[in-house]
Amino acid sequence: MYRITNPISNIPLNEKSHVRGWTTIWANQLDAAINHRCTPEILKSNTVYIDHGVNFGGTLNLFGGATKEIFDRINLVMACKKIVSLDWDMPDYGAMLKKRIGAKTTYSGITEQWCDSVSARIATIPGLKQEDLATNNVTVGDSHTIAFSAQGDKVYRNDGLTLHGALKRGLKTLLRNKPIDGRITFCLGSIDIRHHMLRHEIDLHKMITEYVRQGNECSDNDVFYTAPVPVEFEERRIPQSGFYKKTAFFGTLSERKDLTNKFIDILDSVSNGKIISPPTNWYSMNPELYAKTYMEHGSSFHIAPPFYYNNDWGKTSIEDAFA
Repeated sequence: MYRITNPISNIPLNEKSHVRGWTTIWANQLDAAINHRCTPEILKSNTVYIDHGVNFGGTLNLFGGATKEIFDRINLVMACKKIVSLDWDMPDYGAMLKKRIGAKTTYSGITEQWCDSVSARIATIPGLKQEDLATNNVTVGDSHTIAFSAQGDKVYRNDGLTLHGALKRGLKTLLRNKPIDGRITFCLGSIDIRHHMLRHEIDLHKMITEYVRQGNECSDNDVFYTAPVPVEFEERRIPQSGFYKKTAFFGTLSERKDLTNKFIDILDSVSNGKIISPPTNWYSMNPELYAKTYMEHGSSFHIAPPFYYNNDWGKTSIEDAFA
């Protein structure tokens, strides 16, 4: 039995959570169950995988402090027979928590000796990254890549990556120096539409032609391209991480919708139909209804996990979603 957990923060239970969506990608790839709250159930596992969260940046965000709960959960994980860190080399919890010793919000059991023992155990924990998986197909691109990956694909996320930036770097640099023996799907362009294309004079046909040229040079096998996501409801709350120049988007809703449709039409033509797109009605329906039905829980601009491509764009109807 394999389980995925996170000793630092709970893995969301809400099926429409973007954070849970990334955990679910790993769970499906590893045939692992998700232990949402890091409970003693993980001790029954042959392997425990540590998911640090889709937004993890390398440091611990302990909003309530280094509490006894954190202490107990780390002890629980350290007691497991085999531990593997996902996406990252295992962060040194011991060294990080040692810096918090003496703080008012730090539990008294977190001592230098305890931190050193945690660090020693962590030094033995291997990491596992998407490029290490034994599967032939890969979906690569920005943070929307999760929603467009096929079942079993490796997923190379580059959060915040624009199509412009990717072409400047070269699409081959996104493949993590690994040979790809199967299909490649590129997922880029949504951020450019939301923030950049209407700020500058861009030859869209030229950009997309270069996109497909570079993409097709990455493999002798099938290469596909995803449509940009539908334009988000303008009154939806967007986190600051999604802002550019202090704005959540640039251009009117109508302008960005027109640009999205034009992008899809050109990409479909230039790629000879090798395009993966959500249902066409998503692009024409009421934006607020689209946001409430198909977008991630709470805020931001991602498609919700129940409506990912690997779920055939959704298992529930609009009526079910509002029931």
